[in-house]
Parts: sequence; C-alpha cells; structure tokens
Amino acid sequence: MDIGKLIVDNANKPLVYAFLILAVYAITFITLRFGFVFGLAVSFAPLVILYLILIINNPYWGFFAIFILNYYVSGLSRYIKAISPGILMDVLLVVTIISLIFQVFKSDTKYHWERANNSLVVLAFIWFLYCVLELLNPGSSPVGWITSVRGIGVYFLVIVVITSIIMKRYRDFKILLITWAILSLTAVLKALIQKYFGFDAWESRWLYLEGGMATHIIYSGVRYFSFYTDAANFGTGIAFSGIVFAITSVYIKGLRLKIFFFLTFLACMYAMLISGTRGSIAVPFVGFTLFAFLSRKTRIMISSAVIVITAYLLLNFTSYGNGISYIRRLRSAFNIEDASFQVRIENQKKLKVYLADKPIGAGIGMSRGSAKTYRPDPYLAKIPNDSWYVMIWVETGIIGLILHVFILLYIVSYGAYIVYFRLKDNELRGLVTALICGLSGVYVASYSLEIMGQFPTGFILYISMTLIFISPKFDEEIEETKKVNDKKYEITT
Repeated sequence: MDIGKLIVDNANKPLVYAFLILAVYAITFITLRFGFVFGLAVSFAPLVILYLILIINNPYWGFFAIFILNYYVSGLSRYIKAISPGILMDVLLVVTIISLIFQVFKSDTKYHWERANNSLVVLAFIWFLYCVLELLNPGSSPVGWITSVRGIGVYFLVIVVITSIIMKRYRDFKILLITWAILSLTAVLKALIQKYFGFDAWESRWLYLEGGMATHIIYSGVRYFSFYTDAANFGTGIAFSGIVFAITSVYIKGLRLKIFFFLTFLACMYAMLISGTRGSIAVPFVGFTLFAFLSRKTRIMISSAVIVITAYLLLNFTSYGNGISYIRRLRSAFNIEDASFQVRIENQKKLKVYLADKPIGAGIGMSRGSAKTYRPDPYLAKIPNDSWYVMIWVETGIIGLILHVFILLYIVSYGAYIVYFRLKDNELRGLVTALICGLSGVYVASYSLEIMGQFPTGFILYISMTLIFISPKFDEEIEETKKVNDKKYEITT
C-alpha cells in the first residue's frame, strides 16, 4: 500500500483523522498512567521508526546520527534519567552496522567493506582482541568487563570500521568539520547560559544532590560543563575542537569558512577557560607546537612558536591576569609543586607497588569505584586514576599500557608521514594536520585527565584518527577531479 497516497486521498481522510485522534488519546493515557518519559517515548516512536528505516536504506545518515547524538547524549541523560548514553549509542551503532551489512546484497551499493582495509582497523582489532583476552585475567569480573570494555576497546574498533566505509568523499570530510563546529558552538552557548543565567533544575540536581558540586564548585570558582559529562571532559574536548578549527581556518578555502572556523576557535578557547580544567591547557600548547613543525612554512612556524612561547612565559613567569580566577587556575598547571599534582604522583607510586606482580593488570572495569562494585578490592577503590593512561595501566597492566601507547603514537606518526610525503592537495594536507595536532594535544592532556573514552570526546577522537588514515583516498579523489576538469578545459579551448 502507498502510504503517501493513503494520506492525501480524500476518501481516506476520516481514517487518517481517526488514527490521529486515537494516537493522541493513547499518548495522553500512557503519559498519565506511566509518566512523562513513557509518553514522550511513545509520541516519538513513529519518527524513530521512520528514521530507522532511513538509516537502514542509507547508513550515511546513521553515521551522522551517531556523530550528532554522541555530542548531546550525556547532557540528555541529565534531563531524562531513563536514557542510558551507552545503550542508546549501542543501538545506533548496531543499526548502522546492520545497514552496512544489507548494502552488501545491493547491486548498486555505494558502500564497500574493503574500504576498511587499512592499518588503523588492524590496530584497533589487535587492541580489541587484547581487551577480550583480559577476560582470562584472574582479577577480572565478567560484569565489570562488559560494563567497561565498550569505552576502552569496542567503540574504538566499531567507529574506525564504520567511518572507513561511510566517509567516502572529501566533501563528506568537510561537511563533518562544519557539523562539528556547529555542535561545538552549541556546547559553548550552553556553557555561557550556565555562567550568565545559572544552572537549570536538572543541572542543579546533578551538582547538589548527585555529588557534582565537589569537583565543579570549588575554591577557585565555578567550573562549567555545558552538556558534557563533566568540566574536565568539556574543557579538554572543546580545546581539542578549538585547535582543529584554528588550523582549519588557515587552510580551508573560502573567506566565509575561514572566518567561521576562526570565530569558532575563539569561542572554544573561551569555553576551555571557563571550564576551569587545568589539564586542558596542554591541548593548545602541544597542538600549536606540533603545527609549527608540520606546517613546513617558515611564516607559520615563526608565528606558532611566538604564540606558544609568549603564552608559556606569561603563564609561568608573570602574574598577569591573576585577578581572573580561571587564569589563576590555568597557571597552576605549570607548578609541579601543586598539591593536586603531588597527590597524583603519590597515588601512582602506590599503584606501581600494587601492580608489580600483575603484568596484565587488575582486569578491565576493576579500577576506581568499580573495584568495589564488581569484586571487592578496597585498595584499588580508594585510589583514583586521575589519568586515562593510569586507568589503562591499572586495568590492562604494563603490557596493555605499552600496546595502547604504541597504537596512539603510531597514529600521529603515520599521520605526520602522510602529511609530509603522501598528500598533494594543500587544503587537505592542512585539514589532516589540524586533526593530528588536536589529537596530540589530547594525548598529552590525558596524562592528567581520564577523558579519552567518554562521550562525546572518545567518538570524535576515533573518527578523527580514521579520517587521517583514509585521507590518501580523498587526495586521490581530488587529483582525479582535477584531471577531469583539466580535460574539460582542454576540450572547451
């Protein structure tokens, strides 16, 4: 039956009206009987079904749904407690993968699994396999493993595979960057609303009733978190975005896009400042320093070096801006005698003793409070990780840490090789450089922050890594387009 014809056919209008009345009655009854959340779920059900059909027919829309929802899912979970960020993202990922599998049976498919034949997928699979073998760890808990392995190993592999297959055109890359910038601006706007208009009822509940106040309303002032999981994730994630957009604004073609990305960069840097996250300062410092080396242009190298050195001297050797609490807090990141830093060092010494006879770690999901939840381990439960790398070390051991760090370093090293020796198009080379510099900044910041596996930063990192590895295909596309255009020009002349 043609649904469109059914809706517009005058003869069937009474049936449509009756259906709508029945639907309104059903939604009202469910809302009154089971609550607002169930009523909202039912009211959105038709749209969800239609969108799922759209994704099944074209996984491209599934990918962008993942990218956009990933950005907001943590914030939404504050307002709707029934939403589990992990489960919701799992559903979208599964649907998109099913859609890609269906494409295999289409004769005119635009998506081919052989595009996932790259070294990053191999590395992601090796890391995932190591995580699976962690189930054999004597200290492991199956429940703890299932709960935690997604953020550590599963999402990395799945996102890399999906991105490799779906991001086929250079145009898709640029659309993704613009979408990312728009999402970042909404995050900055939310932080500004929190700062100048105050927290809403749901955010206040998270702060004052659920313990968020302990780390977000402190002696140095309020730390704003937008709709991220917390201020640390927000500050580092938005700084990562800012560095990518700053470098993108240098290379992107078109004056309007240059201005758009540069203004977005400025907004992101301000948001990083009001997040009050000291560790996030590593992102612009490392990002701009690496940019100086990868740019291969004397003018850019000099200007980047001047910016980085000036910022370092101002923050480390002067008291300029101390009247602003956020600058005072950032400045303390350069003080190795800082009490917080010393506590981290002492905790790592304790963990080193504990892990001396555990080369494969305590088991995935067994660090922090999880050690108390899944299998009683009072010692681990009392020691916070305060670092992504410490968390990997505790849960997967020194072997897992070495493997993980090797993969991360290989990604930026291979990216630098691509930029220097393989990419011919200047704009594409600049956009890939932006991703490499942003990634490197997050790598360093993750020493003091446990944010690489969190929404939305984790997914964006994995997508960025993949775009670096598949960028030579974009370069080939650009070269082919240039050849076609040259032939057309020869014919017309």
